[in-house]
Amino acid sequence: MVRQVGFAFLFFLLGALIVGLVLYLPTNSDLKAAEAELDRLYPIESDYADLVVEHERIGEQRIVYKILANASQMHVALVKEDKNRITQYLGYIEDDLENLSIADFPDITGSLQEQLDKVADKRLSDDEGAIEALQLFQNDLLLLIDNLE
Repeated sequence: MVRQVGFAFLFFLLGALIVGLVLYLPTNSDLKAAEAELDRLYPIESDYADLVVEHERIGEQRIVYKILANASQMHVALVKEDKNRITQYLGYIEDDLENLSIADFPDITGSLQEQLDKVADKRLSDDEGAIEALQLFQNDLLLLIDNLE
């Protein structure tokens, strides 16, 4: 009887071992495959994060370059005293300043807007003063571009 119980216990252990191996081996294989996939994806995730930061920086630069181009066109309009174009470029620059957000320089948008307001105020009465104020505005944009690179 002890012998039968021993054999039953042995067969029970062998069955449990077989069931355990049948369940463990595929799961272990799946786990190793998942770990290999994660190891492959970690560098991609890191590259993606770097690309997101680069994309934001390029977007900031694009807006600043666009503002600078419009300011240059406004400079020509001020020299030619073309009031319609001056007003048009002021509007373009103001719209772009509203869209400009630079995390590294949170106060720059307000500062640039103040300078642009000086240009707008002087354009009606003092052409020379408006051109000088616009040149200061452009110089600050150039400095910002240097800091963004």
